Amino acid sequence: MSKSILFLCGSLRADSFNKKVMSVAAKALPKGYHAEFFDLAAIPPYNADHDGADAPASVLALREAISSADGVFWSTPEYNYALPGLVKNVIDWASRPMLPQNCVVGKPMNALVTTMSATNGVRSLTELKIYWGHLGGFSVPQPDCVITQAGAKISVVDGEVIMEPAALQQVALAIRVLVNIVETDVSGALEANWAAVVASLSS
Repeated sequence: MSKSILFLCGSLRADSFNKKVMSVAAKALPKGYHAEFFDLAAIPPYNADHDGADAPASVLALREAISSADGVFWSTPEYNYALPGLVKNVIDWASRPMLPQNCVVGKPMNALVTTMSATNGVRSLTELKIYWGHLGGFSVPQPDCVITQAGAKISVVDGEVIMEPAALQQVALAIRVLVNIVETDVSGALEANWAAVVASLSS
């Protein structure tokens, strides 16, 4: 049966470079994998008063999308030297309910950052991977994938996204290493670890 990778974009801008690169990344999936997408525009700011039984339908759908995917791939910008608020907000929703297990536990994830800057991007990437790991997921540690100076490396010709060869190679590698992790039993190990921690809280 085909395995799924859920693609999430940390930019809501219609003409976002990150959306363009995300579409390229999805096409790099190998045989036996397919891409799923989730539009984050409908996710409201996190409010615990509106969670639990009152959680918005869009949030429930997001949690289910993450839970049912075999892996997650983020494409996000870096805003003001940090992870965009949109991404952190999604992580806050995904982390609930924390117990007995949130939807991130055991979930392999890789990410890339696309930026107009010549130097920025790694801060956002690092933050995202740290948060994901703290919630019980697995963040692919290396290699970092940051596409700098996006305006010079990405274009659209006849509706097709074209990337500079070196940047395209980076994206393909980011997908390949995520797939390598999905093919291992890291998810089962992380879920077992999480269950052991939860059990210890009531012992």
